[in-house]
Amino acid sequence: MIREVLAEELRRVKAERAPGAEPREERIEITSDADLAAFVQRLLALARDDRTRRDIEVGRLRFRLAGVDGRETSRTCAATPVERVEHLDQRFVSERQVDDLPVGVAKIVVGKSVRFTPLARDRLRQRNITIEREK
Repeated sequence: MIREVLAEELRRVKAERAPGAEPREERIEITSDADLAAFVQRLLALARDDRTRRDIEVGRLRFRLAGVDGRETSRTCAATPVERVEHLDQRFVSERQVDDLPVGVAKIVVGKSVRFTPLARDRLRQRNITIEREK
């Protein structure tokens, strides 16, 4: 049973990382506060699913703004990192602590003695967060 679960998870991970996998885009139209509130509610509903939330975080699911007249604008609203830096001082960093990092973190700065669990390193890779050690 454990082998079956592992095999299924490995197939899912490989499918997510397939080189031909193009990011999905959803076109959204926001012309009023009500449209914005509806989009935020939809985004919160999407984020309840861990897989979809990860797709949004790493940019596999993107949102493209439609102009007022229905034309697409050149602005893309994707959850890509915004060069935000976080400092971690714990001795060990777990997957949960990585998941608790805010969206938009591109780099974490840690001390020399900080260690990461394997799952934490995987999650950092998935979120495209780099690690910088203090000197």
